Amino acid sequence: MQRLSVVQEPMIRRISTLEQPPMTEAARRVSRAGADVVRRISAVGGEAVRRASTVTVIRVGRMSVGRRPDLPDLPDLTDIPDIPDIPDSTQEMGKGADNGAVISNPVAGAKDLAEIEINEKDDRKISQMGLLGWRPRFLECLNQPIVFVVFFGIGNLFTVMSFGVISVYLTTLEKTFNLNSKETGVILLGNDISGLFASLLLANYCSSKKIRWIAAGMFAVVLSCLLPAMATLFAEYPELNKDAFVPNMLGIRGTCNLGEQKGFGPPPQGQADYAVRNHGLFWLFVAGSLVLGIGGSPPGIAGPTYMDEMYTQKEFGVAISILYIITFVGFPISVLFAGASLNMYVTLDPPEGMTPGRPEWVGAWWLGFLVPGVVVFVVSFIVMLFPTQMPAAKKVLESKIQKGITTVAEKTNELHRSLAEITRDTIPVAKRILKNKSLNCLVFGDALVFLQIGSISYLPKMYVIAFRLGFSEVGTVIGVSNVVAFVLGLVLGGAIMRIKDWHPKKLLLIYAIAVLVSTPFQASLFYRCDSNTVGGVDIVYPNSTASDASLYDTCNQDCKCNTAFPSFVCDPTDGTTYFSQCHAGCLGGELNDPTNPKSGVKQYTDCMCTAGKTVVPGECGSRCQTRLYISLALSVLGTMINFSGYAAHATVYQRVVSEVDRTVAQGWRQFVTRVLGTLPAPILFGYIIDNACTIWRVNFDGKQGNCWVYDLESLLVWFVWVQIILRIASSLLYFAGWYLYPEPTQEELERYEGGKGAASNGYEMT
Repeated sequence: MQRLSVVQEPMIRRISTLEQPPMTEAARRVSRAGADVVRRISAVGGEAVRRASTVTVIRVGRMSVGRRPDLPDLPDLTDIPDIPDIPDSTQEMGKGADNGAVISNPVAGAKDLAEIEINEKDDRKISQMGLLGWRPRFLECLNQPIVFVVFFGIGNLFTVMSFGVISVYLTTLEKTFNLNSKETGVILLGNDISGLFASLLLANYCSSKKIRWIAAGMFAVVLSCLLPAMATLFAEYPELNKDAFVPNMLGIRGTCNLGEQKGFGPPPQGQADYAVRNHGLFWLFVAGSLVLGIGGSPPGIAGPTYMDEMYTQKEFGVAISILYIITFVGFPISVLFAGASLNMYVTLDPPEGMTPGRPEWVGAWWLGFLVPGVVVFVVSFIVMLFPTQMPAAKKVLESKIQKGITTVAEKTNELHRSLAEITRDTIPVAKRILKNKSLNCLVFGDALVFLQIGSISYLPKMYVIAFRLGFSEVGTVIGVSNVVAFVLGLVLGGAIMRIKDWHPKKLLLIYAIAVLVSTPFQASLFYRCDSNTVGGVDIVYPNSTASDASLYDTCNQDCKCNTAFPSFVCDPTDGTTYFSQCHAGCLGGELNDPTNPKSGVKQYTDCMCTAGKTVVPGECGSRCQTRLYISLALSVLGTMINFSGYAAHATVYQRVVSEVDRTVAQGWRQFVTRVLGTLPAPILFGYIIDNACTIWRVNFDGKQGNCWVYDLESLLVWFVWVQIILRIASSLLYFAGWYLYPEPTQEELERYEGGKGAASNGYEMT
């Protein structure tokens, strides 16, 4: 016999004294029949008593249903001798369940709990911290729900960080490994391709031994961090061009190289082609992303469910908010950390004269993968020590049974199912999930939100383009603003959950409203700096006779220019930006200090393609700080409103299905959101960004690389409006899920939100 080790004598006494709701005649018949069965089998012996008690619980658990759609099929007890056959009572009881409330009677409730044998040895094994047979008492000080939430959150934080740094490293990786936006999209996609299969295959198995699955997933995350970090061991990096700013009699490096002139032309081919030789290491990043998708699935599936077992609903809303605060802070922290690491040279020991402002500079991008890997490795060992079921879970189980959220038989089945039983239950569980209309509206709404959130990987790049920020600076700007928004929104969401035990239907409405209200704030990027006018791209060169703009014209066609590296210059007379001093047709230049070759270029002279004949290093235009602050304020407000509904959103997922199906619901959510959301997101937004490119990098072998210059107006229109449309569509699905959720009666609301009597989750059993 499988024993349920989740109740103690104090709890049994409390449940035994609970006020039972009035029973129908069918319920009384079942109660009398169950009591008679126990009395008759008691004479057989102690073991038979225990078997009969469990059988009675299971049988009545099947009959004590209101509108629960997804209780698993339980054993047919017709082969048990001397048990009266009472099918009519079962049918009458199902019909008599008013508004779907689970009917608690002496057989299915307090008396059945009292009849379950308490096995202290098994109880200690599943409720104490440790590993295998090692369960020292000093670990019990950590055996608290909040301790698990903190360590689980830290593991999630650094998992998010290992993925989030890519958004800041994007330009550095494109330059170092010769990647275009589609290839960086493949890196982002690997996580979702492997994750969608892992979530679908592992979801049902994660319902048992949840803590072991969580720890195993974290160990896989460690491997996913080490794979891309290894690329730095094999990569080549550009050497310092010591003569880059050394003048000669006719020119400065990068100026127009006409005929017999001795001025410096483009960088040497071997120097520029290091990125082409590094391109094969791109597959290490893809492999790491694939492993990350597998490792991230079990914690995402089993983690919230494990927490739901040790917190009441009010407490769960606060706990999940704390978890989300720790987890989502991972993205802004990853942006801050990545920005700081890019200010360190890739080898951590830069050559003399190598500074972040030089075109040959490559930041220490690999730190963004190695550091999270080390931290997750340590945390995974700690998480592995937590018990299968915490001591606090017993009190929570009592509350759930009282409210009708679960039954004793259902919990027994969930805790003690074998792998064979889990496999056998896969198809019935899948049918229950697919028939749940409210759940699927929620899932497909999430898919559209995840499709929109996929743009976040390109957000730092958008701020660089729209507000002319540096790559290290953008990390600080986005990181700080997102931390503020995440924390304020999640704290507000936790406070909402603490007001009362909201019915799931109301929680779904709260989240739908939060998503809809936050949608207009996606337009915050429209408050951008004015676009630069790029000569040869937006306008023809001043002295050109051509009708269409082109980088190469009669004024520079003999200068041997290329687009392997940008070196933007500005003509202050008309505010036009040029891709480089070579494209501007400049023949010479002046240094800031003629006696110091390393002092930098003051201006380039004799420029044949410009109006003023003289240009200065850098792009034209100002930083427009005021618009940046307005955009950030709107973004923070919208993100705060959106995240205020996340605690309600997480709670609905734990209540919209039966207890035994919670991990499968989470797995189904991960599968759908990956297939329709995060999987196509990099392709969609990568296409939008690439489609707005006006100047591509062309390597010396003639192959196209990454983009250097974008049409900002076209880019922002598509980038922003696609996000707004996706969020409106997702909010409509959330409202549909709310509408389809069975309407609770006033009595049911009082039972649920007032904490009295029994109340169902609002669904009919099928």
